[in-house]
Amino acid sequence: MINGIYSGATALENYSRQQEVVSSNLAHLNTPGYRRQLLTFAEHVAEVDGVVGSYPGSGVSSLATDFEAGPRKSTERKLDVSIAGDGFLVYQGEGAELYSRNGVLFRDAQGQLVNGDGLPVLGQGNEPIVIPPNVSEFDIVIDPGGAISANGTEFGQLNVVQFDDNQLLNAGGGELDIDSQIYFKLGEATLTPTESASVLQGYRELSNAHPVTELISLIIGSRGVESAQRAIRAISDAVKENINS
Repeated sequence: MINGIYSGATALENYSRQQEVVSSNLAHLNTPGYRRQLLTFAEHVAEVDGVVGSYPGSGVSSLATDFEAGPRKSTERKLDVSIAGDGFLVYQGEGAELYSRNGVLFRDAQGQLVNGDGLPVLGQGNEPIVIPPNVSEFDIVIDPGGAISANGTEFGQLNVVQFDDNQLLNAGGGELDIDSQIYFKLGEATLTPTESASVLQGYRELSNAHPVTELISLIIGSRGVESAQRAIRAISDAVKENINS
């Protein structure tokens, strides 16, 4: 019976963690560049006296990021860009480069291209891109290769990068305290030549979380919590009856 209580307790813990992840995915449905998180669970396994076996309960096996492309929204805004294919824009973080699919750009007072968090987007050569303030945004053209120009003058080219395995990237902006599923650091991933990615002007890529899928997961999680609570209560009542008998 105690094993059953322990299994129910770990189930409650797992469902609680799942609800947190699903809630975060739902909260960022319209956040440009957000990548949804996925939880996987596994039974507890231990080795006792050289024998490997399972024991009651389960736990989180892994927390992964889904790098599938999100839906693309047409805005016709000249400084909105999205990436067609596998690839990331490069942003200048504090002490490390950050990689993101968020391509909603602006110009600061000096004409430097930044995103909504104030991070400069980097061009070829990992240098910030500056478009003089006197250049009208309506004249700005960004071609599929990422080259940025206006009225025949080129100001730089967006640096679009790819990796050997996106799952080896580390999520999070670190000391910037910005959402962990919008920006990624190099981690153990390796940069590879960019072959299939191209830049689309006037579009922004939204979160790749699917509202129906996330809502279904939320409902399943809620019912799982209720089932685990009922199981623990039933076992607890049975234990009390045995003690009192």
